[in-house]
Amino acid sequence: MNQQTPLNDRRFHFIDIIRGIALLGILIMNSQTYSLFAFLRPEQVYERHLGQPDAYVPTQFFVHLFFRGQFYTLYSFLFGLSFYLMWSKNNQAGLDANRIFRRRLWLLLLMGLIHAFIFWFGDILHKYALLGFTLLYFNTKSVATVLNWMVALLLLGIGSQVVTIVLFPDTPESLARSQQSFELVVTQVVSTWQYGSVWDVIRLQKLGVMLLHIAAIRNGLVNYLHYELLFLLGLVTGKLQLFRRINAIKIQLLKLVFWIFPFALLLKGLSCLPLFDIHLLPATQLPCEKLIFSLAEFMGTPLLTIVYLIELSLFLQQKPPRFFRWIGNAGRLGLTNYLMQTLLCMAFFYGYAFGFSGHLTLLQSFFAVICLYIFQVWYSTQWLKYHRSGPLETVWRNWAYKNEVIRPSASVPKPESSKAIQ
Repeated sequence: MNQQTPLNDRRFHFIDIIRGIALLGILIMNSQTYSLFAFLRPEQVYERHLGQPDAYVPTQFFVHLFFRGQFYTLYSFLFGLSFYLMWSKNNQAGLDANRIFRRRLWLLLLMGLIHAFIFWFGDILHKYALLGFTLLYFNTKSVATVLNWMVALLLLGIGSQVVTIVLFPDTPESLARSQQSFELVVTQVVSTWQYGSVWDVIRLQKLGVMLLHIAAIRNGLVNYLHYELLFLLGLVTGKLQLFRRINAIKIQLLKLVFWIFPFALLLKGLSCLPLFDIHLLPATQLPCEKLIFSLAEFMGTPLLTIVYLIELSLFLQQKPPRFFRWIGNAGRLGLTNYLMQTLLCMAFFYGYAFGFSGHLTLLQSFFAVICLYIFQVWYSTQWLKYHRSGPLETVWRNWAYKNEVIRPSASVPKPESSKAIQ
């Protein structure tokens, strides 16, 4: 590998901070699965003495309203933006930027598949890797073209849900069979996570991966479309250099938040109602009600993510307190910390280690999560005192830049102005 340092190598620290915040949100949502709350209905929670309605219901509503979905999509935005920054830097340095990114994606896919099938069936890395190849295509397109694709993907998401829910509605018999199958899976998961050996837990991961992908297809690929949409939003942000002009467009961004936030909150809140068996329509109109809830989540999640991005970016443009700089250290080790979260949760929740799965209330599980995250922030800060990047980030980078040499001629496409989208 050529040892010359690519040009324009300064870091955008507010991006690291947002990534660190996203890691906390992802850990909070993943802990819902490890602590079994993602599987249990409210009445099952009360039967197991893991919560009471007056505390459990509002807490779950708050978590699903402000956390569920938004932090994976927040991370997706950063993935798309980081791609553009990395690609531009490498291209400016005379390196083969496309080949470097492809190598990064192949290694990410390998790590994600190992992570998914052995350690954590909810892995996001292999999905990011597969969808990440689309960025190489969209990077060659104008901002206007990418925005048109984003609109097309939104329409595709709406159409896929209409087709799957309205044209192929669930019948009472199919719902009963699905519920019965789900209960069997839940029983197996609860038993394995609380009392199973290491190998029992590993064997269960394959089933989880398969079920998640099947569920995604049945739901019209909503999650995958969310990831891709935010990838493209991050790419557009990079192409327009918006992250460099945040203060200049502050008023416009605040106006955008003013109009988006109430609408996003309403849609996201509407999508949370099924969690508590709240219905808007009679039982005879179940498909129509399901479509309303599904579309509310499909639209509400990315809109709320955009609100988070704008507010965090505006706040972090100022000199952030030291506390946020520590969080930025965790974000700088994003890959390492994401995979470390799995190891920490395995040790804390699974029966072959500390075995807290199914023995903590929802609030107690959140306290445990905060402790785990504080450890990650501390570890990241200590690591970066002696190293420029995290251990897995270093491996990832060395693999990507292996045998790369600077080309004789290279150029960076000029950033597109806001006029390009008109």
